[in-house]
Amino acid sequence: MPLAVLALSLAGCHGKSTKTAVERVGNHKVILTWPASTSPVMGYRVYRATNPDDPPVLIGVTPADRTQFTDVTVASGHTYFYVVTAFNSADKESAASNKVSAKIPVP
Repeated sequence: MPLAVLALSLAGCHGKSTKTAVERVGNHKVILTWPASTSPVMGYRVYRATNPDDPPVLIGVTPADRTQFTDVTVASGHTYFYVVTAFNSADKESAASNKVSAKIPVP
């Protein structure tokens, strides 16, 4: 059951505060969304790597009715690579989705 990550967005990136001249770093986050599996699944696993050639590491699990994941553990100036898999009640995992990347801006 191949999955495809359909959307990836960056949110929460802040620049300078309007109240002070001191630059503050906002909370960056990457929001991944994908279509629901057409097969019965228990949930989805989200994996991330910091190098496109490295094996990705599990960073989150969502239930079957949730096809969105927000990664709030990203850092300014870094690029991250994500894939998503589905898993069933026997814990059998699907092939990985397409790989998507997100470059986190520097405030």
